[in-house]
Amino acid sequence: MRRVRRNGLLAIGVAVATVLAACGGADAPPTATDATEESAAPDTTAAGPDETVAPDGTDAPDATDAATDTTAAPSGGDGPAGVPEGASTILTPAPTGEAESAVWAVYRETSTIDPIYVFDYPDNAAMAIACESLLRQQPDLTIAPGLATSIEYVSPTELVITLREGVTFWDGTPLTAADVVYSLERQRDPNLGGFYGAVFANVDTIEATGDLEVTITTTVQDNAIIGELSGPVGAIVQQAFTEEQGVDFATAAGGVMCTGPYQLESWVVGEGLTFVRNDSYWDTSLPMQLQSITIRGVSDEAVLTSGLLTGEIDGTYPIVLSTLNQLRDSDAVNVYEGPGYGIAAFIVSSFDGALADKRVRQALSMALDRQGLVDVLYQGAAYPARATAVPGTWGYERQTFVDAWNALPDVSEPDLEEAKRLVEEAGATGQTVRLGMSSELNSINVQAGEFQRALESIGMQAELVSVSAANYINFFIDPAAREGVDGFFTVNYPNYADPIGLYATMVAPDGSQAYNGFDDPAAVDLVAQIRQATDPAEQAALTVELQSIIMDEMLWVPIVAPTNVLVMSSEITGAPATFSYMFGPWAAYLGAA
Repeated sequence: MRRVRRNGLLAIGVAVATVLAACGGADAPPTATDATEESAAPDTTAAGPDETVAPDGTDAPDATDAATDTTAAPSGGDGPAGVPEGASTILTPAPTGEAESAVWAVYRETSTIDPIYVFDYPDNAAMAIACESLLRQQPDLTIAPGLATSIEYVSPTELVITLREGVTFWDGTPLTAADVVYSLERQRDPNLGGFYGAVFANVDTIEATGDLEVTITTTVQDNAIIGELSGPVGAIVQQAFTEEQGVDFATAAGGVMCTGPYQLESWVVGEGLTFVRNDSYWDTSLPMQLQSITIRGVSDEAVLTSGLLTGEIDGTYPIVLSTLNQLRDSDAVNVYEGPGYGIAAFIVSSFDGALADKRVRQALSMALDRQGLVDVLYQGAAYPARATAVPGTWGYERQTFVDAWNALPDVSEPDLEEAKRLVEEAGATGQTVRLGMSSELNSINVQAGEFQRALESIGMQAELVSVSAANYINFFIDPAAREGVDGFFTVNYPNYADPIGLYATMVAPDGSQAYNGFDDPAAVDLVAQIRQATDPAEQAALTVELQSIIMDEMLWVPIVAPTNVLVMSSEITGAPATFSYMFGPWAAYLGAA
């Protein structure tokens, strides 16, 4: 047995945000190294537990298609234009034996692992290895059975969840239908103020209809619910423990009680969360070669880079890392890039100021030097985004989305002449756009600088409204914080591989990210049609139609699509290189190299 972590990590520093995402592709760097070549996945990833495939209604691609569906094709042909080859790793090489412990860095300190409140990278990554969902997002981003063996509509308004037998919580008590009902009811309880309540807009009742069966009754058939149950919405907690802990639940003071492969052992604010292997875990198909893992907030890039190079930090999924090329050149770590859901974008949060006219929003998009940001900020681990939903989110009917992407304007180079014309036509020359940002956050600071340059190049002005890193999250959750800005920056994502998982948050009246008051009955109607569609081809066609409205209105300004980057010590291996780490049991794949 090999011990991975040799020294304690000193001087972590204050954990602050570097990029905030409200909620929720990946296919590229310009060049590939040996470390970024696709690795063969073990047989256990070819299907879900018990060798089953995605339940009816998930509309997920077959898992066996993952190697081709998530690898980007070059410009033209059958792939999305502008997306270079590479960044196609699904799983890193399988472990050869056990590792005693590992330290995993996230960009800020974890604040909660309560499924109803997690909506950002550090919280999701910690919750995903502890609290399992009814469906599982696999390393290849397909959906498979999880705590539920099946979820399907038995009538247009009855969604039946069949639970897996023999699953226990960490304290040995069995998972029951009552725990599932309780967990789902917490998600939609307005008094708790969870992040995902809008998912249940079409839900009438949630009831236990058997010892291992739960029935969700809906007002209309809503297929999007099924996909959502593979993320935080479907994560199950023990009712008795949750009620006993009260307000301390899922915090350092109270902890959690779940069924996942890693059990929370300790949580020390400023030092991190330590999880130990659940040796009674139900899914014996997972490697489970890592005995314990500590997830720790490391906000300073210099500290993170030094820790990775010295072995004090064993791995991280960075969002943006300016030292990525330095790490690529080191033998101490391996750098992988895989498919993801993320989009770096500027959320237009107000239609009352200089961005009220969509022509100005379109002009701002045209003026951006996206490739410059790819090269300088992302060190090649991204590509210019033509739409807000990126290739990694195309979990079904992929060619339909490829064709729609290719039909959108090429944004790899600025078009200043057309952008200036639109600004003049809108009468916006000389007006000032207020950019919500934080000078403490390098990636946001760099993007804000590029937006300022772009605005000035088309005859407009920019005012940088900077807040502290700790307060940046308020742009997402506090209307008062948004009053002084026209928009703010994000790296955003849906919670499963379907563009509607992101688009619905932007245009639905009760959408969690419908900040700007956009009101288009046609768009709202399309969201409803997409959620009710039973034919994947029809669903994809409707989604493309909705995407056309979103891009014409430029509700958000898509900037670049980051690849999913994984940096891992050369002494450990096995972790998925895809965005599945946000929702699936990623640490269960780790072990000694």
